[in-house]
This record gives sequence, C-alpha cells and structure tokens, in this order.
Amino acid sequence: MLIIKGIIIGIGKIIPGVSGSMLAISMGIYQKLINSINDFFKNIKDNSIFLIKIIIGILISIICFSNIIVYLLDKYYLITMFFFIGLIIGSLNDIKINTKNNYIITILTFIITTILGFISIDNTVIIDDNILNFIYYIFVGFIDAVTMIVPGISGTATLMMIGSYNTIITVYSNLFNLNLLMFNLKILLPFFIGIGIGIIITAKLINYLFKNYKNKTYSAILGFSISTIVLMFIKSINTNYTYNTLLIAIIFLMLGIILIKKINHYISN
Repeated sequence: MLIIKGIIIGIGKIIPGVSGSMLAISMGIYQKLINSINDFFKNIKDNSIFLIKIIIGILISIICFSNIIVYLLDKYYLITMFFFIGLIIGSLNDIKINTKNNYIITILTFIITTILGFISIDNTVIIDDNILNFIYYIFVGFIDAVTMIVPGISGTATLMMIGSYNTIITVYSNLFNLNLLMFNLKILLPFFIGIGIGIIITAKLINYLFKNYKNKTYSAILGFSISTIVLMFIKSINTNYTYNTLLIAIIFLMLGIILIKKINHYISN
C-alpha cells in the first residue's frame, strides 16, 4: 500500500500543477513522512522501510509517466500547459487567507516570485562549465526538495519557472538509454545531492513554520502559486498556435480545474 501511495505522490512530482505533498496529506502520510525524516536516527529500521517504499513508488511513477509527459509537451504544448494551469487554479481554493498581514505576504511573495520568474521564463538553462553545471543542479535539486515538502507548491511547475523542467523530465524519460548514461549522471548526481540536502533542511523548517506561522506560511504558498499560474500562462502563449488549438486549450484548462476539484473532494471525504 505504501508503494501505491508513493506512485500517487510521484505523479505529483512530474505533472506541473499537482503538489506531491498535498497528495501525501490527502492520503494521511504527510506527517509520517516529515517525522521519518526529522527523527530518522531514532528508529532507523522502521523509518528506512517506510521511506524506501515511498521512494520506490515515486521512482515507478517517474519511469512510467515521464515519457508520456515529454510526448504531450512536444506534440500538444499549449493544450498540455493549459491543462496543467487548470490543475493549479483548481487547487487554489484549498488555501485561504483572512488577515491584512497575510494578504501582504501573499502579494509580496507573488511580486518577488514573478520578477525572478521573468529572468528565465523564456529559457531552458544551459551551462557549459562542468563545475557551474554541478552547482546549478544542486540548487535545482534543493528547490525541488523544498517543493516536495511544502504543501501546495508544484515542484514541476517551479522547475518550469526557473527553466529546468525540460532538462529534468527529458533525463527521466531517458533513464534506460545507455548512450546518454554519462549525460544523465551529469544532471542527476548533483540534482539528487541537492534533493537530499533540501529535504533534510526543509523538513525541519516546515515543521517549525507550520507549528508557529501556519497561516502566514500558507499565504506565501498562495502568492507563489498565483505567480506560477501567471508565468506558465505567459510562457504558453509565447508560442505558435492556431485559434482552434487555443480553443481546445481553454477547454482543457477548464477540465483541469474540474478534475483537480473532483480529486480533492474525493480524497478529502
């Protein structure tokens, strides 16, 4: 059962707009995940078994579905992106703010994230220097780890925003291509190092924030999510498309909103 739950969380790791941590919360294992990471050495055997089963499920998702995502983005980019945007919009109702300070936090997070996003919105980051490449993908892995732990933030949407999603999803889809083994390792090794560092740090930080600043933390998540929608929308429409494709994309955007609302309603009952 834990492996199946890991597979579901893994889907949230490769589909922009879906938060793996929110899926973990919905399935009742989020707190256990945080505790297993923070208190790993208090019960190494049980925590290892628990985490390994979840990781196996996540890896199964990545291996099985990454090729599908690559194909859809290649052949139906606008439609696929609008569907992902719909998934994010449909999730926003789960985050509510109710004070002036929280609104300010949301607005500031939106502004800062959007400005940073514009730096790389039109580019897939390519670095020729091996050392800089290694450091960069440690950073990307760290950011991805943060999105794994923080509920409501889509890791893949974040990678899109910083210009790394295409590279990572392509590497995932070519994991068993021996001709690309060295290239994949060049990306994945620092990426997974960054993930490991990020998970350890963020698990402790998020535990503290949710205990002491829960509403403010969710307000920042909301600002980030809105920024992600804006940046993904701008990136999507800056491509060549026909009016018929745009119409279909809008329909899929609505389907994405409806689908995520149905899923959230089902798993919350």
